[in-house]
Amino acid sequence: MSALLTTIKKFDQNSLTKQEKIVNGVTTCIRDRMLSYGDILPSVNELSTSLGFARETVVKAYGELKNRGLVNSKQGLGYFVANETADQKLSIALVLYGFQTFQQDFYNKFRKCLGDQYHIDVFFHHNNIHVYEYILNSVSNKYGMYVVAPIQSEEAQALLSRFPDDKLLIIDRYQNLGEKVSCIAQEFEHSLSSVFESLLPHIQKFSQVILYFKEGLDYPKGIFYAVTDFCDVFDIPLLVYEEFDEQHMKPDQLFFTVGDTDLWQVLKASNAKDYEPGRDIGILSHNDSPVKEIIAGGITTFSTNFNLMAEKAAAFILSRNHTNMIIPSELIRRKSL
Repeated sequence: MSALLTTIKKFDQNSLTKQEKIVNGVTTCIRDRMLSYGDILPSVNELSTSLGFARETVVKAYGELKNRGLVNSKQGLGYFVANETADQKLSIALVLYGFQTFQQDFYNKFRKCLGDQYHIDVFFHHNNIHVYEYILNSVSNKYGMYVVAPIQSEEAQALLSRFPDDKLLIIDRYQNLGEKVSCIAQEFEHSLSSVFESLLPHIQKFSQVILYFKEGLDYPKGIFYAVTDFCDVFDIPLLVYEEFDEQHMKPDQLFFTVGDTDLWQVLKASNAKDYEPGRDIGILSHNDSPVKEIIAGGITTFSTNFNLMAEKAAAFILSRNHTNMIIPSELIRRKSL
């Protein structure tokens, strides 16, 4: 404790607040290896008494150090050093499904909104529960904030219960972890039902709808429910396949692709048979991208605004104001439908 007190008092001549003196003292001790990972810090009462600072000042200083991911606390143990990287303002663990185009858009916007002073480590779980568990175990208690695109299962949900409510933000897919955990998510079923209804006259021009939907991947189940319910209500023939097969490529079909791999195969097969999207076949694709805006004259998409989601996620990190927000998915109409 003596080394920490001496270091904090070195900042007495500087025009710093008392809270900043404590923060700078702890970070300096960590940087100069006077404090190491796991070292116990003085209690709030001890530091308050030794420095002559108000308890509230010490609590706020420790809180800022926790937000940066440098310090953590545990009942019965008190405050301890949780990270030896002392030069960062806030470390963020960003856990995503994978680095598809739309998630790359999210990351780039998120990074830009936060600025270079924030350190972001990105992890991908690929909707694999074992990888997901390994990542969450690896990052636990090592970061100031956790931004997680979750696997939607009871087993996966339980893995997030160890993270502090105020340090966790759920993004992309909704997962109910209680009213104290912030969430910025997509909505699929209601939004897609509205999109389909607005497209009804165009959908009815085709003899049937073909949906590519594979269980076990990160495909939102709300899409499956919306498509099957819509086709049932309006008596539209529907075929559901796990993946594309060239035998599916016939004129007068409306192809709905959730994953981009199936979309590229549909486009390749239609080009081989000289079928024109929007005339001979219809195409609706989930998640927009710049490529879909220009390829084959433009692909009609059903998509969430991931740039907006990233802006809202960054705003949460900066303000720490609790949020529970649904980013609606919208139709982007182009030539293919």
